[in-house]
Amino acid sequence: MRKVLMVAIGAVVLAAAALILMWRPGDEQAVVDVPPARTVSPEPQAPAESRYVAPLPILPPVLEGEPDAALEAPGSPPDPSIAPPDETDVPGLPEAQSAPPEDPLESQPSGLTNISGSFFDDLAHQIVAGYHPPNSEFNPQAQGRLQFHFSSLNRRYGMDLVGLDHQSPSLIQGREEIFRNLLQPEALETIWVLFVPVFEQALDEAVLTGRWSFPAQGGSSEERGLNIQEQQEFYRLLSGSVAALSQAVQAYADHQDAPALMARWFQAQTNAYAAHSRYQLAETELLTSQEEAPDDQVRILAERLERDAAAQGIMQAIAAREQARRELLEIFATGRSRPDLSESELVYLAEWLHRRTHAHPERTQALRHMADKFRELSLRLNPGS
Repeated sequence: MRKVLMVAIGAVVLAAAALILMWRPGDEQAVVDVPPARTVSPEPQAPAESRYVAPLPILPPVLEGEPDAALEAPGSPPDPSIAPPDETDVPGLPEAQSAPPEDPLESQPSGLTNISGSFFDDLAHQIVAGYHPPNSEFNPQAQGRLQFHFSSLNRRYGMDLVGLDHQSPSLIQGREEIFRNLLQPEALETIWVLFVPVFEQALDEAVLTGRWSFPAQGGSSEERGLNIQEQQEFYRLLSGSVAALSQAVQAYADHQDAPALMARWFQAQTNAYAAHSRYQLAETELLTSQEEAPDDQVRILAERLERDAAAQGIMQAIAAREQARRELLEIFATGRSRPDLSESELVYLAEWLHRRTHAHPERTQALRHMADKFRELSLRLNPGS
């Protein structure tokens, strides 16, 4: 009888071991009702060498302190009262392996508390909104146009702080906190690893789901998405813009006289504003003299001479400002070619870079690192370029 009992126990143990070996994660999950998928129109087929053929899976942006929900398996959480079998006591099973390394997207690194994935998600949608396909409502030309301005983006993220955060008591101090923490090579490298995939995915989503208006016959308009050629043109134009931005940032960081040229430009602007103010005051004084003392020719003559001198001062100040502007733009003409940006964009960019570095020259290395990442991003956006 004891022998029969021992044989039965052994059979149970062997059966349990076989079940454990054959068990696969997810077998214990209950069957749930899945709602029917939405029926969508088939996507157009892309020609050879096309970068995007079908929509990519849409993942939520990784925010600070939040786990990546897309990496979690669906289903109800396991019941903590049900403990897994102790595999170490089962003969014939391999030793338990160590846990896999933590996914970098699941943890927010220290020093990046000022930025989140929502910044890059919003930026992607802002850029896509600036694309005007050929023969569309705002672009009757045969070539597409991509329009987004540094000034408008700076106002959006410098004033509204979309996707940005700080712990300082004022907006000015908050911006400095953000730049202090993020404008350094180590932080930029971490941002590149964590958030560039978020940015690229947000671009893909916005391009694939956006709708543009195209004029139709009879004065009506048609709302539709972008075809494959228009999608490819968008990425080509964006790649070129990012490459030009990389070139401009690199040129500014490498130009030794950039701080001096910027100081001269700001002083020339101040002098021009002062010359205009002087002229307006002299014009007001002359009109006042003519109204209050029309017979006082000496006073009127003196006011007229001051007004004329102020007008001459405006002309001189404008000429000096234009000279300072030309010298400033020479910063971007020292390389192989000038960046494909307008003069006003280059001046605005130089002013922005100067404000970030004039009191912190050590940040120049971060600018070079930023230029490298822009160059790499340009190649990722349009690998065939």
